[in-house]
Amino acid sequence: MNFRSPAEIPPVSGAPNAGLLDAVQKHLLERVGPALDSTLADVDDYLFDRSQNGEETLGMMALRAMRHARGSIVQAFRQAVQDRFRALRERTPVTVGLASGGLSLLSDQALEQQLAVEQLAASVLRLHGPAYEVVSKRLAVVAARSELPDRENPLGPAFLADALGNAMIKLDMDDALRIVVFKYFERELSAALGEVYAHCNTLLANAGILPTLRASAPQRTQSAYSGRPRPAAPEAGSPAQAAGVAGPAQVADAAPATMQVSPADQALFASLLSQLQMWRAAVGMSGVSAGGQAGPALPTQDLMSILSLMQHDNSMQFTPAASGAQSLAQQLREQMAQAARKLGVGADRFNLDGLDSDAVDLVALLFDVLLDGPQYDNRIRQKIGRMLVPYVKVAVKDRRMFLYKEHPARRLLNTVAEACEGNRGEAPQERELLDRVDQTIDRLVAEFNEDVAIFETLEQELRAFMAQHRKRFELAERRSAEAQRGRERLEQARAEVQAELQWRRGGRALPPVLDAFISTHAAHHLVQMALRDGKGSPRYESALRAVDDLLTAFDRAAARQPIDPARPLPEAELLAMLASAGCTGDAGEAALDALNDTLARLAAGEPALASDPRIPAEVVSAEPQAPEPEPVLQVVGGTAGLDYDAAMLARLRKLQVGDWLQLQMGDGHFAPAKVSWISPISSRLLLVNRRGIRVLVASVEELAVMAKLGKVIVREAATAFEDALHQVAGRLQSVAANQASVA
Repeated sequence: MNFRSPAEIPPVSGAPNAGLLDAVQKHLLERVGPALDSTLADVDDYLFDRSQNGEETLGMMALRAMRHARGSIVQAFRQAVQDRFRALRERTPVTVGLASGGLSLLSDQALEQQLAVEQLAASVLRLHGPAYEVVSKRLAVVAARSELPDRENPLGPAFLADALGNAMIKLDMDDALRIVVFKYFERELSAALGEVYAHCNTLLANAGILPTLRASAPQRTQSAYSGRPRPAAPEAGSPAQAAGVAGPAQVADAAPATMQVSPADQALFASLLSQLQMWRAAVGMSGVSAGGQAGPALPTQDLMSILSLMQHDNSMQFTPAASGAQSLAQQLREQMAQAARKLGVGADRFNLDGLDSDAVDLVALLFDVLLDGPQYDNRIRQKIGRMLVPYVKVAVKDRRMFLYKEHPARRLLNTVAEACEGNRGEAPQERELLDRVDQTIDRLVAEFNEDVAIFETLEQELRAFMAQHRKRFELAERRSAEAQRGRERLEQARAEVQAELQWRRGGRALPPVLDAFISTHAAHHLVQMALRDGKGSPRYESALRAVDDLLTAFDRAAARQPIDPARPLPEAELLAMLASAGCTGDAGEAALDALNDTLARLAAGEPALASDPRIPAEVVSAEPQAPEPEPVLQVVGGTAGLDYDAAMLARLRKLQVGDWLQLQMGDGHFAPAKVSWISPISSRLLLVNRRGIRVLVASVEELAVMAKLGKVIVREAATAFEDALHQVAGRLQSVAANQASVA
């Protein structure tokens, strides 16, 4: 927030203005109270309808419970609001409720409530964010506070949602019903708070509380891509003109100031445009459709009408070029020609101008590459294929989609691809996500009417929905990383202890009893000390000295000399080794007697026993579970080394935590795998799936081998849209090279 003058800087000391706080509280309860009543009435109707339809999950029992609890919910909610204002008046510390979140392990109910609160607050603030920003600053001044955090601000949607959640927290209510209550409250609260913020801002400004304060950003009532005046045509020779972005006829509106075109993206787009003509000639296609003769170009508005007809034709289906005889661009042109005939446009008039033709073909090529990827099954390809025509319309209307990474249509396609990659609907959460993708695509096809604001709305809603799932999986991912970290520390400690013991044993040929004790019990104890205290710690060094004393005793016994009284066996340390391996009490004493008996037999010149039942054969300890099955690495060509491409290895070495690969699973399909952790010990990479579950641990060299075998695919870019553009450029360059070789 930028204040306009030093006089408007909020004070941080003084006493709260109780009269103004009372007025704000009164107005808030007068507006939000009825909103809660309407919410509970809507929930009552919802449950009654469900019970009448014979649904048992939220049936008559839930309806009775909700009606019984309705009064207590309203009372607890109003009390929470009153308590919050009282705390502001009395300047008492605030105890944040259960739904406030934080880095802790939550119950399923608490997690669902936290996610619902966050989504409700985000939805309200999308509409009323600037007004809330201003009223929060003014209320902080009234309360003599430097600021009011959202969950402590009684006017904040997060606080009000928390208050509702805490009012229901002790009720015997199904989790699904709680979410229903939050969704209805979101709708009612959004309408009520708009009036509350306007009234309170007027009230406080008239009282002299920051009267000239303005929000740092204007009220956001529509997308940055809708309703803006068209810009003037770019000057000749400008970057936009060079990249093929024409004036007002081709550009819908001015780009938001936050959007910038990188030189690399601009060069890529210019390269695509320059290679399209050669590609059309190679595949026997031009801007003229169905073999018609060149004539006047079809007006862009007529083309948009044709595409709109296709958009709402559910019989339209497109098949990736790899699965069909024609490229997606050729299929699209044929469908466009058929739709044109329905509108009375003859074949002789169906000729696209250069800009429109480029837009149509680029989108078709992009979807051809996208749908051809191994990360999607046929069902997913059909879902994404339904978006082809709306994206052609966007490209014809606004070619900046190919230039701006933050373009709403581009972001929506990336989000849909992220939701669908490797998602086979095997788990309930995956099926729920695919259903949400279906709903998103249905709305896009039904509602898109040349205003690209719908792309921004749908992307934000789908992204918010995915965020709820992602929070559930972050804990699983952290656990996978911690488990792998512990596993590698254990492997490292074992290797180091074995090397240490081997060095101390030297060339000694130990009898079986001593050998079993040192290689199992002593080794296990040293590994535990290394992990808990670290190598070089007093307990670790004490255990090593005990091993040395035992080896010295063996040397004397082998020379038929009794144990040196000045250096007896360290019985306490040896018992500790046995105890850490699960051999305690009488069993530990018996094992120690077995060691002494073995040394006594050697000193007496008798042969050592081949085994002694008093020495346990196995170590009893809690160790990490066995890793899940991983993709099998095969040695290429039967050689003893790993065969990989040096260039691919160089690319894989640049992978960082958070990067994604496409990994072939055991059943042959590809799924996204994220680099979740890179071992500082072995430099191996831990790869997890979208649910945070460990799928592979491998070195970059092993990944390079898998890439050469076709089991790993490395993206050209970070997002699906950008990666598809790079692949389109590669295909066009390949066609151009073939044409040049033929010529």
